[in-house]
Amino acid sequence: MQRFADWLARRPFLAVALVLLLSAGAAVTLVDPFTRALRLDIDASIDKLLPASSDDRAVDNRVREMFGDSEAILVAVTLRPVFSADNLKRVTAITERFRELAGVERVFSLASSPNLLASGDTVDVRTFTQLAIENPDHIKDFKRQLDANPIYRGTLVSTDGNVVAFALTLAGVDEDAVLKRDYPSQIRAIVKDVAGDAPVWITGSPIGRAATTTTLIATLKFTIPAVFAVILTLLLIAFRSVRAMLVAAVTVMLALLWTLASAVLLHIPMNLVTAIVPPLVITLGLSYTIYLLSAHFASLQEAALTEPRQRRAWTIERASVGLLLSAGTTVAGFLALLPNPLPAIRQFAVLASIGSVIGVLLALVFMPAVLSLLGTKGESRPPLENLFARMARAIAGFDLRWRYAIIGVAVVLIPVGLLFARKVQTGSEFIKSFKPEAVVRSDFENINSTFNGANLISILIETHVTDALTDPALVGEIENLQGWLRSQPEVGAVVSFVDHLRLINQSLSGAEPGDPVPDSATAIKQLLVFGGSEDLSRTIDARLRSALISIRINVDDSVPIENLVRRIEDRLAQLPPPLNGHVTGSPVLATHTVKAIASGQLESVLIATAIIWALLAFMFTSMRAGAIALLPTVVPVVIYFGTLGILGISLSPTTSLIACIVIGIAVDDTIQFMARFNIDAREKGSEREATTSALVSMLRPVTLSTVALCAGFLVFTGGELRSQAQFGALSAFTLAMAWLMNITLTPALGSLLRIVTLWDLLRL
Repeated sequence: MQRFADWLARRPFLAVALVLLLSAGAAVTLVDPFTRALRLDIDASIDKLLPASSDDRAVDNRVREMFGDSEAILVAVTLRPVFSADNLKRVTAITERFRELAGVERVFSLASSPNLLASGDTVDVRTFTQLAIENPDHIKDFKRQLDANPIYRGTLVSTDGNVVAFALTLAGVDEDAVLKRDYPSQIRAIVKDVAGDAPVWITGSPIGRAATTTTLIATLKFTIPAVFAVILTLLLIAFRSVRAMLVAAVTVMLALLWTLASAVLLHIPMNLVTAIVPPLVITLGLSYTIYLLSAHFASLQEAALTEPRQRRAWTIERASVGLLLSAGTTVAGFLALLPNPLPAIRQFAVLASIGSVIGVLLALVFMPAVLSLLGTKGESRPPLENLFARMARAIAGFDLRWRYAIIGVAVVLIPVGLLFARKVQTGSEFIKSFKPEAVVRSDFENINSTFNGANLISILIETHVTDALTDPALVGEIENLQGWLRSQPEVGAVVSFVDHLRLINQSLSGAEPGDPVPDSATAIKQLLVFGGSEDLSRTIDARLRSALISIRINVDDSVPIENLVRRIEDRLAQLPPPLNGHVTGSPVLATHTVKAIASGQLESVLIATAIIWALLAFMFTSMRAGAIALLPTVVPVVIYFGTLGILGISLSPTTSLIACIVIGIAVDDTIQFMARFNIDAREKGSEREATTSALVSMLRPVTLSTVALCAGFLVFTGGELRSQAQFGALSAFTLAMAWLMNITLTPALGSLLRIVTLWDLLRL
């Protein structure tokens, strides 16, 4: 390291030029120089976090291939009352305007749905609005007819008759197009033209994903500048040098640029998980710059260092061990997430590790060269050094006086924290991730309460036997399944080909609504063939071997959805062969994504702990010493999980990252204290004096670093997504707990030990 420091110190212009050249390449990689378009992919869909090869994905793909895309934009318009001639004309006009929107394949509404029950003895495919226009006397029967129709009941019009619904199915429209076309604005403009100021609510998976993407971009635009502002403020307070502050800010900015360029090269999108990386890189970069600036200003006070080259070499050599150690433990915590089954978690681990390594390299290569070339000057003594020294002596005295009590409390906190951690559930709030005042959330909640459900899930029924679904016995099984589904409190409506079969039978044979379906396979097949329509094709395939049951549910959080899906799967297991059922849909995929987190969380934490323990045991040449040094890091992580249980916070895609992040970051402070304590104890011949001197030397930099990290994470709380805010607040809290452990528990443990480090052996 000394030879590398000397070599680098002799070539400051080469270091700066090389960094700037690579930065130019990173900028071209990130931004198209001709169109100025950002090449970074943004994908805010939580259900797409699942592996592409998963069984859930396979079922969803089969549903889309056989029955088309079932996801739709749901629009609700308040027209008091809906069943009036004027308002039904408005429904017709709105439907026609919706059909003209680019990408809209089909509009399901009163103006497009045939009122089969209103046709008497002959099949009449006229819609409700057509019948109303031809003869307004029909309007008085519409509510009764809708209530008698299992397909339309509670779907087209609210139960109070004041809100009308529209479902817009899109074709060939990807998420980028949904975002660019801004369907909500177009829809509201159409309704305003036709119905004036009638209240409009808009929801659906395409709208939710577009809103999440927009919010994610807005969050990044807020958090990145905000974290930079924190950097500038803290660095200026800590070192009182405008030049040093600006050099550190440029260094962190370049680290962010290189990291984002790496994401483009590795085809890693910005999703709900990886979107945490940019502010995280900035926050970690701040702590690295503090290490380097501390060494730089210390070099200015060394009388023997008279030449800039000597100061650069001294700065690099002094800061390199701490920086490499800090980056190594941090990266170890990130890489422990690699076994997680979710690609997004693994992508986060890779990208965050790359960002950490880049931040350290730039701090060691770029900063000393620029600081030396600019001729930065610092204060004769670091600010608040005397205050921190007095505080350190007081804390050390407390630690020594109460060391056994401190150790005892820490040991007790582990089982207590684990006890509360047992209450932690794996889950995520989807629509509630938005703030209550967000339009996308209020619209969803209004539609959900008005129509008893705004989320759509499906059950794919497969038999792999042609014409199997014409068997009256199997039709009866599916009808019984529908009855069971309708009895579930989370279910608002259920529709399958059996409902279409009943309506066709009533229209063609004059059967009453309560009459059973035909009792012969031939009759059922004839009805399905002759009564075929586009609506029917979305519920049963042409070979009559697979069917889709559509379910509208009134819950959105992953925990109640998971409970419902579990009950449905248990019920599907009771179906006789050849019926095989699979639950699918965007809410189900998102819920399974969240559930997959739990399966990898414990493994990731254990791997991170094992890696850090092995590193500590190697450094301190003792497995026992490694385990003792690990204790101050384990305790805050256990406190974190216990806090989740006490506060009822679920383990989500973002909060699942905190434990490994804290393990990697917090252990560095423990190592710094233990290494310094060992040197002082050998020189002074007293563990008590070494405890005080080690704490005096580390309290200021550790506190500054912790304040910087916590402030950086707290910036997340100003974002618009609740999941991001929880991540920031909980990360800051856990790091604060780690700091508390490192100024109390670590000195208490150190005072009882004499540790031989790897450096001692190398010195011998």
